[in-house]
Amino acid sequence: MIPKTDSPKPQVLESQTRIRFDHCDPFGHLNNSAFLNYFQNEREDQVEAAYGLDIHAFFRKTGRAWVVGQNQIVYLNPAVVRELVTIQTSIRHVTDSSMLVEHLMLDEKKEKLKAVLWTKFVYIDVRKTARATHEPELMELFEEVVVQEETPALFEDRVKQLREQMKAVSAQ
Repeated sequence: MIPKTDSPKPQVLESQTRIRFDHCDPFGHLNNSAFLNYFQNEREDQVEAAYGLDIHAFFRKTGRAWVVGQNQIVYLNPAVVRELVTIQTSIRHVTDSSMLVEHLMLDEKKEKLKAVLWTKFVYIDVRKTARATHEPELMELFEEVVVQEETPALFEDRVKQLREQMKAVSAQ
């Protein structure tokens, strides 16, 4: 399922994508609902590139998948048509049947935070239509890549923390 390698796996995954015209409103700003698609599409590609985990092949083989149980998002700065943005994602918390993934959208130079998303994914067995327990090899991967720094329990506190970090970066 997950290719074994001796090299350490990154905790924070990062990629860039361009904001497309057809995803924007008449002002040229990325539509609020489109942020979710950008975040999820980038995460899917990042996980496959960094960890060798193709979630679609995994689902076909096991009948198990992650579904969105909850999203919390804040929009801080507009993403505009044709802009190249940086998407960073990381697992902030994991249990035997769920995980909290943080998604950040920043400008190309990573100087301006555009949006923050927390998604709680629930692991399910589609054939049984019931919650499932992560396999040991998945837990091994998650334990290796979960961000070790303490994450505030409240989304609003994490957003405040990130905004303060961005101010410190721009002050340098």
